Amino acid sequence: MLMKPIPVQDAGMRAAMLRSSDGDEDATPSERILLAIETLGARGPLTYKALESALNLSKAATWRLVATLHDAKWVRFRHGGRLIELDPRLDELFATAHFADAEFLEASDVMCALARRHQIHIDLFSPNRQGELVLHETSRRLTISAPVPDATDETMLVAVHAAMTPPQLERHLAQVAADLDVENARHLTGAAARRRIQQFPGYFWAAGGRYLGVSVRGKMGTAAVMRLSTKANALRPEVLAMVYASLSIFLEGKVDSFGAGRRTVDLP
Repeated sequence: MLMKPIPVQDAGMRAAMLRSSDGDEDATPSERILLAIETLGARGPLTYKALESALNLSKAATWRLVATLHDAKWVRFRHGGRLIELDPRLDELFATAHFADAEFLEASDVMCALARRHQIHIDLFSPNRQGELVLHETSRRLTISAPVPDATDETMLVAVHAAMTPPQLERHLAQVAADLDVENARHLTGAAARRRIQQFPGYFWAAGGRYLGVSVRGKMGTAAVMRLSTKANALRPEVLAMVYASLSIFLEGKVDSFGAGRRTVDLP
């Protein structure tokens, strides 16, 4: 199994702490700065009012905080100063940061327990800094002679894109467009492609029902795809659907989203 670090406190927990303690008075300046950056990174550009509400600060404290961030060149303004967004350097950092070890720690324990109970394989793939899907966690016993088969495909990439927040998706599509030729970039970033990603149901069947792919978003916002597959190429879609239903219950509170919040899945 992959080594996992000790879990770290995520942005949602920090926000709750600040909101529960009159954040304006009790939170340190560094805590407010960090939470403001995390909030803008997760939600994209915000108005002063929206940022004030998200951080549970007074209007004056929000203006002072934004002025500090702007002086440090960590944020910039759009639409005549009405919208606040991260400086592109920090935005790129959020787009490439990889927090999967910490945020999928609890999920991997549930994943492996259910895989053993129902005698199936469950693999979790998350994107690396280049946007390529790599194996993050698996219920399999990995050996050099019998590695996990490389089964990532275009549908799995769409599943990962569907798990992204709107700002994450926009950043990702912009990066991909910059790396592709003009014709392919126009196809990928067009309205039809964006609708396809955003309307993805949260799961998909592949290989005639031999495996089920599910969109997952971790507690810190990392998009991933979980693959539930049968052993020895057996065709057992009803078992995979049952495990999907169990995962949607047991992972509640351990990930930000699983299969677009669905509890049931149609058989292929």
